[in-house]
Amino acid sequence: MSIREILIAENSYPKRTPPWVLRAGVQLGEILEARVSVAIWQVHRRKIANFLADKLVGANRLIAEENQLSQNDTDLLIEEFRDAVPDHMRGEEHVFKNGAMVFPREMCRHARLYDLVIVPHYDDADAISVAADIIFESGRPILLLPEMGRDELALDTIVIGWDGGRACVRAMVDALPLCAIAREVLVVTIVNEKPLDINDTLKPLERYLRRHGIEPKMVEHPACDADAGEALKRYCETRGADMLVMGAYGHSRAREFILGGATDTILTAPGLPVILSH
Repeated sequence: MSIREILIAENSYPKRTPPWVLRAGVQLGEILEARVSVAIWQVHRRKIANFLADKLVGANRLIAEENQLSQNDTDLLIEEFRDAVPDHMRGEEHVFKNGAMVFPREMCRHARLYDLVIVPHYDDADAISVAADIIFESGRPILLLPEMGRDELALDTIVIGWDGGRACVRAMVDALPLCAIAREVLVVTIVNEKPLDINDTLKPLERYLRRHGIEPKMVEHPACDADAGEALKRYCETRGADMLVMGAYGHSRAREFILGGATDTILTAPGLPVILSH
């Protein structure tokens, strides 16, 4: 298991993805000896056919101005990508044009052939929906990346949230290359939040990780009236963890994914870099 292809999801509108996202992606690519590619969403709205609306408010002029702003920021993002990523690890540049946010199916079709997709989390109203679309539609793990207030992406202490379910197993396996680099790996089970029958999985899990060269510490942590996502965040904060690994839970209702409580908590306010897999 290895991570050789990383895709960074960036946005040109309404606010250009900040440079710290690209810096973190390049750093991770260097650590893992992986290629780094970029997918940029560019807004391109069509002119309206309503003559009166165009005449009264200059709608088509406003649309053209917004399209040009998005084009300009797309060009800047591509320039930043070419400047920041060394030739030997630079992958593809994908630009998707759409009337608003890129249609998830198109983005996810490209994401399926990458080992890890970096989705930034900053003051953008679309961040949660974009992350959820990629997690549930692409079948690939994402690294949900909030701004950490430092230039380097640390990987000293990694917490794996464990509930014995299929999604958390998937996330744990997806994150093995990162766990192998970490100085400390903590497998944390949140207790007293919901009924769990996982005692018979802990020893086999410990043996599995050791066979992959990882010496885990097995931890039980009380929920203290919080959902599992919030409890994991609190534990990570207390331990000074650098990254959280957890499964993403949800179900589809008419193509809209209804998130599980812990998943929604993390997507709304991650607090630290989080590997999420479905």
